Amino acid sequence: MNTLTLTEVCRRVSLPEHAVIEIVEVGIVTPVAGSARAWRFDDQTLVVLSRAARLHEDLALDWHGVALALELLEEIDTLRRENEQLRQRLNRFLD
Repeated sequence: MNTLTLTEVCRRVSLPEHAVIEIVEVGIVTPVAGSARAWRFDDQTLVVLSRAARLHEDLALDWHGVALALELLEEIDTLRRENEQLRQRLNRFLD
């Protein structure tokens, strides 16, 4: 697995180090290894951090609000997938 340092993550998502540290403290992302400033992150972290940064900036949410928004968006995605699966089952039953 390819991992990135805190500095590499900050550079790739254009966030200052203190913001990424706060994001980790809030629980939006979790390092896969290391401690404090020696953290290592996986590639999926970049996706989550980019989405979090957009929510933070576009909606002017604090990081706790971003964490809640991300959780709710994930729940919506899960419910949509489940709904689609149920529709497919129902259609097979009705056909």
